[in-house]
Amino acid sequence: MKPTVTIEIPADREALVRQLLALHDEMEHLALSAADGTVLDACETAILQKGRDLNTKILADAVARRVEAAEKKGRRSASVRAVDSRKTVGVTRGNL
Repeated sequence: MKPTVTIEIPADREALVRQLLALHDEMEHLALSAADGTVLDACETAILQKGRDLNTKILADAVARRVEAAEKKGRRSASVRAVDSRKTVGVTRGNL
């Protein structure tokens, strides 16, 4: 049996860590079972697709956290039109 290590991670990251470990195990299995001369191609094809899926999930999670944070802050203030420029002009020699 291989030695093990215990690490502490946030509970909301558990699924991500498990996916990463499963991907690693899958790559090992694929490398051992691929026919001679096809190992690199087989692993590369698999890792590109699985890695893309994992990156998509990480990105979606990050965007969701940003949306949640924005929703907690509340709505942004509405835009307000500026006052007519004639009303905000300061006193100068020309308009005294």
